[in-house]
Amino acid sequence: MFTDRARATEVYIDGVLRGTINEHTTGSPVAPALVFNLEGLENGVHTVQIKTVGTKFFLFDAIEVNTQGFLVGQLESPQKGWKRYENSITQFHFHGNWKTETNTVHSGGSAITTSTIGDKVTFKFNGTKIRLISDRNTNRERNSTKITIDGITETVDMYGSPIGKYLSYEKSGLENTIHTVEIEHIKTGGFTTLDAIDIDDTGTLIASIGQRLPEPELGWKRYEQDNQALSYSGIWVTQTNDTTSGGSAIYAERTGKNKVRFDFYGTRLRILGMANSGYHPDLKIVINGVQDSYSAAIGSQNQGSILQYEKLGLELKRHSVEISSTVEGYWWYIDAIDIDTNGRLLHPDEVTKVNDLEVGKRIRFHYSASSGTVGKFSDLGMETSKFIPASSSASSNGDGYFIMVDTDHQGKKVLLADRNIQNNISWDVLNTAGVASGSGLPLEILEDLVPTMTGQTTDGVTITASAYSANDMPWKAFDNNVLGQERSIWYVNGTEAPVGGHWIKVDFGSQKKINYLSLIGMKISTGYLNNSIKDWQLFGSNDDTTYESVTSGTVPNIEDAKFVYEFINNKSYRYYRINVLTSYNNYSTTQIAIVEAELAERKHDSAFTFRLPTGGVNSTDKDNEWDKYMTDDRIWNNLNHGSWTSTTDESNSKARVIRGYNGLTNWTSGSTDLTIPARGFRPVLTIEPINNNRFLILDGTDMKTYTSSGWETVGTTPPTDDMFLNKGMLDLSTCAPYLKDLKDKSNLKILVSKPKREPTVAHLTGVPVPRIVKMKNDTSFLGVAKINSLTLSGTKKGVLRVAISTDSGATWEAKQKDGSWTAVDVTTPIEFKEKAMTIDEFNSIFEWDEKIGQARNLRCAFYFEQSSSADETSLDSLTMDVDLLDSWDMAMPGVDYKYGYNRNTNLRVLLLSDGDYKINVGSGGGSGSTLTEVDGGTF
Repeated sequence: MFTDRARATEVYIDGVLRGTINEHTTGSPVAPALVFNLEGLENGVHTVQIKTVGTKFFLFDAIEVNTQGFLVGQLESPQKGWKRYENSITQFHFHGNWKTETNTVHSGGSAITTSTIGDKVTFKFNGTKIRLISDRNTNRERNSTKITIDGITETVDMYGSPIGKYLSYEKSGLENTIHTVEIEHIKTGGFTTLDAIDIDDTGTLIASIGQRLPEPELGWKRYEQDNQALSYSGIWVTQTNDTTSGGSAIYAERTGKNKVRFDFYGTRLRILGMANSGYHPDLKIVINGVQDSYSAAIGSQNQGSILQYEKLGLELKRHSVEISSTVEGYWWYIDAIDIDTNGRLLHPDEVTKVNDLEVGKRIRFHYSASSGTVGKFSDLGMETSKFIPASSSASSNGDGYFIMVDTDHQGKKVLLADRNIQNNISWDVLNTAGVASGSGLPLEILEDLVPTMTGQTTDGVTITASAYSANDMPWKAFDNNVLGQERSIWYVNGTEAPVGGHWIKVDFGSQKKINYLSLIGMKISTGYLNNSIKDWQLFGSNDDTTYESVTSGTVPNIEDAKFVYEFINNKSYRYYRINVLTSYNNYSTTQIAIVEAELAERKHDSAFTFRLPTGGVNSTDKDNEWDKYMTDDRIWNNLNHGSWTSTTDESNSKARVIRGYNGLTNWTSGSTDLTIPARGFRPVLTIEPINNNRFLILDGTDMKTYTSSGWETVGTTPPTDDMFLNKGMLDLSTCAPYLKDLKDKSNLKILVSKPKREPTVAHLTGVPVPRIVKMKNDTSFLGVAKINSLTLSGTKKGVLRVAISTDSGATWEAKQKDGSWTAVDVTTPIEFKEKAMTIDEFNSIFEWDEKIGQARNLRCAFYFEQSSSADETSLDSLTMDVDLLDSWDMAMPGVDYKYGYNRNTNLRVLLLSDGDYKINVGSGGGSGSTLTEVDGGTF
C-alpha cells in the first residue's frame, strides 16, 4: 500500500462485482498487504476479473486460494515437483470412440478427444498428486467430464475461451500409494479431451494386465527372452517381430511338455508375452511352490510386449518361478521379464558364492579383453553387464557362466565356461599367457569392497560427492543397477567444478587396500549431450584432508561397457576419492555421469586357476574333458564355433585340437597361429579352497564378530558353521584393540573354525617314469603354538621320497639316519631319490618347531617312481597335530564328551573325541558341596 495507489479497484467473480480493492495509504508504505478477501464461494471453477477505475496505479503481487484449490490456466510444461505423461503412452486404456486430434496447441502435438457419452479412459498411478491437462473451448458443455479417483467422483469443466495445454483439474494430498483413475464423458454435446497427465516427479503411471509395455516402467528393469538366466525345456521357437520387446520373442509349440524356469531376487514380477485370442487361455505359473495362472489371449491381437501377468508385494529375497502349459494345443509366448530395478534375474542352478558350488551348479563372472590378448576375469558371482554373445567377440566385455562339471583327484572344483568368451585369438597367444599349459594360469578374483548401496550410508560405508543433480545422488554409482533405461547414475548437471574436478568419495569407516577400480560410463544416443566420465584420478586419504594420488586413467566412450583398471597400491586408506577431470560433453568439467563404479582388492578364500580343456588326441579318443562334459548345445551355447583345447593332434605335432566346430562333438585341429571368428577361447576354471581359519568371540552367551561398524552379535552359543562361514573373522588383529569394549571382558573366549577340505591325492598311474611334484605354496604355521607331529600317508607300491623347504622353495633338505640335515637338489631325480626321506622317516620327525624357525613356513617336494606299469604310487594326506596359538575350540556335550557324578564331589568325564581338553572347575550347587575330584571313568 502506497500514497499513489488506487482506492477502488473493482473485483468481478464470474461476471459479478464482488467488491473493491483499496491500495491507498497516507502513512508509511506497507508491503505485502492483504487488500481483498472473499470466502463461501461454491466449489468449482471461477473466472476472476480485476478492473482499475481512475488514473491511480494498481499493483498486483500475489493470489491465495484454499489449500484444495488451484489456479486454472495453461501449463506449457510440468512445474517443478511434477512430471508429464503424454496421451500416447500405453498405460492409458481408452474405452469407446476416442479419436486423436493433431495440433501444435496440444502438449506433445496431439490430444485424444471424444463426444460420446460413456466413453472412458482408465489408468493407475503411484504418487500423491495429479493434474489433468486438456484444452478449453466454448464448444464444451459445462461440467461435462467426470473424474473418479479411488471411487471418489468429481466433475471437470472444460468450457471457456479457447486455450491449449489447459490445467482443467488438480488433486493433491493423496496417500503415497497406487491410485485408480477413470475419466468419463457424461453430457450430450461438446467434448472431453485428454491432452496429458502430470503427477509427482517421483511417481509413475502403472500398467494394467493386457496393456502393451514397449519399455519397462520406472522402478522396473527388463530381461529379454533370450537371457541366459532363463531355462527352457521342451520345443521352443524364436520369432522376430517389430512389436516385441527387443525385436523378438520365443514361443512354445502346441505339443509336448514345454516350460520355462528362472529365479529372481526382488519383490515383484511381470511376464510379457504376445497376445492372440487363440493362444493359451490358462497357463500355469508357480512362484515359490504356490500355483497361479494367467492367459496368453489377453491384449491387443498379434501384438508383443503385452503385460500378461503381474505379482506384487513379495518378500525381498530369492524367488523360484516356473511357467508351463496345462493342456496341449495352444501356442504361448515369452517376450520379456520385468522385475525390480534393484533386483536380479538368476538361473535356477545359479549360485552367487563359491562355497555353494556343486556339480551342475553355475556361477556368473565378468570378462573383458582387447583383441588378440588374454583379458581379465572379475566379479565372480555378480551381475555386472549383459552376457557375452554366444557367437563371442574379439574384444569381449560382458558376463558369462562357469558351470561346475566335476571335482578332480586333488579335491579341486572343475568348472567350464558356458560359451566361447573370446574369438579371433590364437592358441599361441593363449599359450604365451600360460593358459594353454596343463597346469593353467593362476587367477586372482577381486572382491568389491563397496556394498550394494541403498542410500548415502549402507553397512558402514558412506558415499558423498562435490555435487549432484536432482535424484542422481552419488551413492547410485554403487547400487549395482547397470542395466536398462532405468539404470541409476551419479550425475552432475552444469555445476561449476571445484579445483581438481568434480569428485565422488567413498568413506569405508576403516582402512582398506584398494588395487582395482572399474568404471561404467554412459554414452547417450545421438542428438543428446554425452556426459560420460572420460579422464579421472584416484586419490586416497586417512584424514579426509590430505589426499595422495593412487592412479589415473581414461574411460573409452563405449555405452554400457565396464572398464577394469588394476594397479599397484601398497598403502591402506579409509577414504578414496575419484576426481573427474573431463567428460565427453562439450562442457566437459560441469556435465558428468558415472553409471557404476567398483573399488576392490585381491582377496578370496579360494585359489583359482584357468586353462584350456582337453580334447582328445584323435577323433576316436573319448578320454578327455570335452567328450565327458560337453553333451548339450542348449547348455553350452556352441553355435558350431570351435573352441581351442590344450591337446596336441597326434598326427601333427604342430597342430592343436579344436572341438565343437560344425557340431558340438566334432573333432578337428588347426595351426597354433590360427585367428578366425569361428575359433575361440572357452576356459576351464579350477577352484581350490584355502584353509583359512575363521574366528568368533564368545562374550557371555553371545557370539560376536567385529566389523567396520563395531561389534556385531551373530547369534548365541553354541556357534554354528554358518556363523563362522558368513560372519567369522579371518584376522584377529583388527578386533584386538576393541576387546575392552565387550561386556564380559574377564571371561572372553576366542573360538576358531577349521574348515574341512576335500582330501588331496597326488598320484601317478601306469607310467613307469620317475616324476617330481613340488608344492607351489607354503603351509604357514604362524597361528600355531606347537607342532606335535606331521604325518604323511599314502600307497608305496614303488618308490616315494620327500624333501622339505623352510624358505619358500629356495633350498630343499632331508633328514638323514644320523639325525643331521643335508641339502637335496630336487631338480635332479637321481640325487632326489638317493638323499630324500621315506614316508616313515618324515613321520618320525618331532622337532618341527625348531626346524621351521621364526618364519613358520613349510613346503614339501615328492619323488614318485614305479617299478612296473602295474604299480600305483600315491600320497593322499598330510595330517597335522598342532596346538593353535592361544585358541581352543569349545567342546560340545554329547559330541566331544559325556559327564556324570558317581558321588556328590566326584565328577566323571568320558572323552568322545581325540585331542587336548581343558576342564573349568568351579563351586558346587545350592547344597554347598565342593567339587574335589575330576577323573575319567566308565558310564
